[in-house]
Amino acid sequence: METNFGASVPYTVGVEEEFQLVDAESFGLTPVIDAVLAARDAAGLPASSITSELSASCLEVRSPVCNTVAELATELATSRRKVRKLVEGCGARLAAAGTHPFSDAISQPITGDERYLRVVKEMGWTARMQAIYGLHVHVAVPDEETAIQAVNALSRHVPLFVALSTNSPFWGGIDTRLSSARVKVFGLVPRSGLPPRFRSWEDFEGYVDALIASKSIPDFSRCWWDVRPHPDLGTVELRAPDAQTEVARTASLVALVQCLVATADEHSHEDPLFTEENKWRATRDGLDAQLYDFSTGEHYCARDAARGLVGSLRPVSQELGCEAELEGVLDITKNGTGTEKQRAVFAEGNSTKDVARYLVAATADA
Repeated sequence: METNFGASVPYTVGVEEEFQLVDAESFGLTPVIDAVLAARDAAGLPASSITSELSASCLEVRSPVCNTVAELATELATSRRKVRKLVEGCGARLAAAGTHPFSDAISQPITGDERYLRVVKEMGWTARMQAIYGLHVHVAVPDEETAIQAVNALSRHVPLFVALSTNSPFWGGIDTRLSSARVKVFGLVPRSGLPPRFRSWEDFEGYVDALIASKSIPDFSRCWWDVRPHPDLGTVELRAPDAQTEVARTASLVALVQCLVATADEHSHEDPLFTEENKWRATRDGLDAQLYDFSTGEHYCARDAARGLVGSLRPVSQELGCEAELEGVLDITKNGTGTEKQRAVFAEGNSTKDVARYLVAATADA
């Protein structure tokens, strides 16, 4: 397997954000991706920076590679303004959250690109359920073994990333009683969820080669785990978080990922079966989740764990220049997640349309 690890300066960062395309009047999802991409081309924007996804009501925005999280935050705010202008020019609006509050997933048209049509042919109903919107964080690493270390370190903290990023309580117009419905919907996809625990790069490479040989997948990119090495980009990619409504929160999550990758050799590993138990608790209860340390037999609150992790990572955040953004994690623990905010809006008027309207306004203000 060819790789590009070491091609970028270690610990540089980038993200992929998936946005909802929403009708300006009904606030329901609207399949205007082709019009948005045509507007992108007319505006002379790079095709690699604004692209389609499986659903025609989803728009993916890819950041450039940035040396610091502060630089990335500036890029994200700038690109969001540009994308919002494109989308509004097509008569739609932009919204950032893990799921849409009321639109039916199955009825969303699929993007006409051949690769997406192949996915639908292969996965059927499972693919059509994927009207979900995530945040993917990339951190460059110098070599293959560091990539495996970083994947294992981040995997242990997936429950905490889920808890911090929850932003999808509604599905099809109802409150699911989950903090992240998106996590469970994405779990329908093969090779999603937590990755296997790889002991070395050869372990990972051998696993992928075996799946390719069995014709299960064409290449590594069909391993859609919560965390994975990305050989083509030379990065480690965290895929667990819901899309964030506010740019500042995206930056805070990126800072946390960057710090954990930079200190990957200091973090102990955990059996993915145990981590999965805590991931479920975080998916259900968000930052109020009572997680369990299987090595000590003690329960601990996700909110307190996030605060403690920020404290332990402050020294490396200073070295990386992301201390201010990392501190933003504390703001999430204090002021609540996107799910908590969505539920507060719903409580005021008992209307998921109000929630969608709020998401559009908050995404525009971010």
